Amino acid sequence: MMGCMGGGGSRPFYASLLDMPELTPEARRIIEAEAQWRIGWGSQAVNVAQVRLYQALAANDPAAMLQAAAGIREGLLRLESGTAALRAVETGTPPRQFALAWFRDQMAIPASEASPMVMNDGPWGLFWYHLTTMAFLAVALILALLIQYARMRRIGGLIARLTPTAAGSAPGVARAPGAAFVASATASPNTGTASPNTGTASPDTVPATARKPWSGKLRVAAIFRETANVKTFRLMNPGGGHIPFTFQPGQFLSFSAEVDGKPLRRAYTIASSPCQRSYVEVSVKREEKGAESRYLHDQVAIGDSLQVSGPSGSFTFTGEEADSIVLIGGGIGITPMMCVIRCLTDRSSPGDIFFLYGARSVEDFVFREELEYLEKRHANLHVIATMGSVVESTWRGAQGPISREFIARSVPDIARRRIHICGPPAMMEAVQASLLELGVAKNKIKTEAFGPALGRAPSGPEAADDSPPLPEVAVTLPTATAQVEFSISGKTGALGPDQCVLEAAEANGVAIDFSCRVGTCGICVVPLKAGTVTMEVEEGLPAEDKARGMILACQAKSVGNLVVEA
Repeated sequence: MMGCMGGGGSRPFYASLLDMPELTPEARRIIEAEAQWRIGWGSQAVNVAQVRLYQALAANDPAAMLQAAAGIREGLLRLESGTAALRAVETGTPPRQFALAWFRDQMAIPASEASPMVMNDGPWGLFWYHLTTMAFLAVALILALLIQYARMRRIGGLIARLTPTAAGSAPGVARAPGAAFVASATASPNTGTASPNTGTASPDTVPATARKPWSGKLRVAAIFRETANVKTFRLMNPGGGHIPFTFQPGQFLSFSAEVDGKPLRRAYTIASSPCQRSYVEVSVKREEKGAESRYLHDQVAIGDSLQVSGPSGSFTFTGEEADSIVLIGGGIGITPMMCVIRCLTDRSSPGDIFFLYGARSVEDFVFREELEYLEKRHANLHVIATMGSVVESTWRGAQGPISREFIARSVPDIARRRIHICGPPAMMEAVQASLLELGVAKNKIKTEAFGPALGRAPSGPEAADDSPPLPEVAVTLPTATAQVEFSISGKTGALGPDQCVLEAAEANGVAIDFSCRVGTCGICVVPLKAGTVTMEVEEGLPAEDKARGMILACQAKSVGNLVVEA
């Protein structure tokens, strides 16, 4: 039958039945043997074709799906022809009669009279064979759709895990001398992308400030000497491949180390471009009174591992916030500016980039050769530098501080442009005053300054890059009038009116993560369970988190009793 019907068989079984008008014992034996062979072959063909269909569905291969479906149909025809023949033998139907009925059913030819072997019509006037085939194909289609749906969910989950999420980074951070910054009160918040969240909670269910930056070890792959007292440290993933986080131009990393038995924690701006994913670089100026910078310069070697967390901060510019940018830097404050410049030139950003830079001398002009090279290759990059003192005759540029006149002649239409400033405090104040005199709106100025945290003495006798050493001042805190209870650790301690919750926690051995200590990075956020606090700086605390009762431990002060979840 299959051979006659074009099904691929070699024996015209049903055609030979037309020559058997009677069901003789010999005819019964032949028919039963052929029927058993067809049932066995058909069952095996269906099983094999089903396996191939599942494989094709998993591989999303339409051609293989069609081939598998054809194999299933052929197996079903073999199986059906065999069972029909056995049924005819059991009922005693003459071979010629059930052969004609089979041909009529397969060719969908209407019968003029009833036949004992005619298969009953199914619902809606369709043959059972057709209904069975359609049902099987419908099931196969549903299976294919379910498999595709599962694949898309897996892909979506993978993308969600790999996509950077907001990690509560906020404007500015106090950083160690050489790259230590303190956010200015004039800095406007920026909601740029921060580091991936390392927790297991969904980003939609975790407050922005509650998500912690990445933390782990990076290997020192190379060290470059930029000037007599500035080194660049290139850090890579110890396991190879890309660095384990993403960042935006202007963000920083926090470094932790133990030097002479004392724990140190300092933050340094990333100087390399975020387009470079295989490594990240920080440039550090060696300060005689800077324990961390001395440690990095004098003790860290290629191959060493450094404990790093981050990125944090929102002193960022990606090229999407404005059509042009004016970067004004002083001393080692060039590091966030270099990150922005490298990023924008890597991406061939079309907007104008003005970089105004001031250094003590030509020898202290960090990245001078690279900036000259980039300026030649990118017509929209304009580098204008001024030196505090010049002892060599090769310098033909400006001399003196970054003054109002220097800014006005260096940048056309300064009042309409977005401006980022980073440098020592004295330079910062003078530049901001000059910009306001030139008609620049305060909300267009974003700043990060070197120096100790606002309102705090530095942790150690450290001074800013280009600033005079800070005088030693004896600080006497008023007697504590309140207590703070840390509900998780079960500890309670005194809280002075000029003491923040973070300082009280440290005094009582309660661990609260922190980085900037100036209210801008958002890492020290904790829930306030009872009491009220005042916070001088809240840039690192989004309004929605504050509404949920979160506080910045480094800024929260109170004259009344508090209960903090820590």
